[in-house]
Amino acid sequence: MKIAIYIIRFLLALIFIWAGVEKLFLPYDPSVFRSNAAESDPLFFEFYDLLQNTGYLFFVGFFQLLCGSLLVFKRTYVLGSVMLVPLVLCLMATHIFFSKNTGYIMYDSMVVLMVFFLLSRHYEELIQFYLRKHKNLI
Repeated sequence: MKIAIYIIRFLLALIFIWAGVEKLFLPYDPSVFRSNAAESDPLFFEFYDLLQNTGYLFFVGFFQLLCGSLLVFKRTYVLGSVMLVPLVLCLMATHIFFSKNTGYIMYDSMVVLMVFFLLSRHYEELIQFYLRKHKNLI
């Protein structure tokens, strides 16, 4: 089981570090992007261009790079996995509702499953940390 965790950790780290570097440092070429995702809904490209032009993809790229880096180290991979949950769910929702590209949806589903697999190994700790009773509201 430890070997599977290491493989999944480093695979996700590689995926998200590359995705973050790609969004932060490589120039965006819409023609290449459109040719790689030709079967996507045309409105998805408009949506993606909007995200690119507003700078939102730099924000996403930063957190992809941060989460991928956190997955590399044993002390921080749980934190990186927790931080990836909203990120991968948002990516998956974008592909389900906007691109409607089956390949992207299947890829995102596998990534979500891998993240939840990493978190399932720490289920009790996460439940105690996030759902413990507090004496006051603040």
